[in-house]
Amino acid sequence: MKLSSQDLHAHGWSLWSSWRPKAGYKVGGDLCYMFAAQNTLITSVIDVLGHGEEAHRCALELLNVMRKHEENLRILFAKLETTAARHRGCALFLGSFSGPVVTYIMVGNMRGWVFQEPGKIEVLYAQPGVVGARKLLPITREIRVRPNSTLWICSDGIRRSFVPSKEHLLISNEGMELAKGILKDYGIEEDDASILIGRRWGQS
Repeated sequence: MKLSSQDLHAHGWSLWSSWRPKAGYKVGGDLCYMFAAQNTLITSVIDVLGHGEEAHRCALELLNVMRKHEENLRILFAKLETTAARHRGCALFLGSFSGPVVTYIMVGNMRGWVFQEPGKIEVLYAQPGVVGARKLLPITREIRVRPNSTLWICSDGIRRSFVPSKEHLLISNEGMELAKGILKDYGIEEDDASILIGRRWGQS
């Protein structure tokens, strides 16, 4: 299985992502993409329905949409939805990271948490549905994140037994190693899998 990854550090955040296809496949339908805008970081975790070449082709079309660097989450969601409707549907996390505030849209079989210092876990909520199937009215949510807290997003290719805990807290810039370790330890071989980890730095 080919393991892919991306990291980004700006606007008081460090973000690390890693994804891989189903066992025995060279490519799959999971991917992550992030970019830095003037005042925010825009992130995505995408899980296209199915596996293999066909799912991968849809994922590449969605990646092309992300690479145009649209910063408005609702406009970006609409463009992704239109593209997914022409190919295959997907589960999706879109996030805007700006200082202490994370604004996000999450649809389908995605799970997310914020591990707030000093030890409180807050669950991020996904709305039901499939992006690109029936037309959706995306729900935009906000959460305030304290300094030194961590945010976690994963597709359904990560086992349900995985929940962030204190042993996963980042002491330094070890996020990529942690993301790859979770893929290895909790990834379901019979499915594509992806994970995004973010840490907010700063003093306030």
